[in-house]
Amino acid sequence: MPIILQNILITVFAFIWGIDTVEFQVVNVLTPLVVGAITGNWTEAITISGTFTLMGLGAVSIGGASVPNYGLAGLIGSYIAIRSGSGLNTAIAIGIPVGLLAIQLDILVKTLMNFVASHAEHLADKKEFTKMNRFLYIGPVLYGLAIAIPVGIVAFLGTAVVKSILSVIPTWFMNGLSIAGAMLPVVGIAILMHYMPLNRYMNYLIIGFVAAAYLKLPVLAVSLLGAAFAFKVFLDSKKASTANNVASQASAKDQGDDYDE
Repeated sequence: MPIILQNILITVFAFIWGIDTVEFQVVNVLTPLVVGAITGNWTEAITISGTFTLMGLGAVSIGGASVPNYGLAGLIGSYIAIRSGSGLNTAIAIGIPVGLLAIQLDILVKTLMNFVASHAEHLADKKEFTKMNRFLYIGPVLYGLAIAIPVGIVAFLGTAVVKSILSVIPTWFMNGLSIAGAMLPVVGIAILMHYMPLNRYMNYLIIGFVAAAYLKLPVLAVSLLGAAFAFKVFLDSKKASTANNVASQASAKDQGDDYDE
């Protein structure tokens, strides 16, 4: 596939993905498949995209907060790394800065959306609902451009620019990026665990850690083990709830009998 066609396809996909960020938010999952189909290297695309996904597990945009876009970093990082024949280090060196810079575009889009929403309310007050619906399409387009613009810029600059950037990066820095790439997924999982009720379920965490680290069970086996424990917790909570309801009804009945007397 010609490079120019690859660049166009990856930019169009980025635009569609940006629009989906305000809808179902499922297109991001297709990133490794799309990158693999465009570049022809499925294994590398899945590996790099999966690494960036682990990095961003704990980075959630709550309450309109802007966080580093690790999905965007994985998209452009895996695409450029595969196209230039490099590996994960190159993906991190390119993807992470783009993901961090995307925060500024995200803030800009959210600021512009205030004006879009305000004008849409003005049209609604005038009962011009057709114009309002058409005007609201600006929102998804802005979110699509926020993703497509950085991807298009990096993609259309070509591998020559990427290689020139890599040529000035010292070896020690690339080694540091390699170490960071191994540590960032752990940081993402740690952030995610920070918001989980570990005080109540620490025993299950320990069991999962032993199963993965010492028994060397695959991810699927550990997941099935976790699902079994989750189902047990659900049944126990259901039994406790039923027992509480029976006790409450018995107490209410006793109080009613006393009142009748």
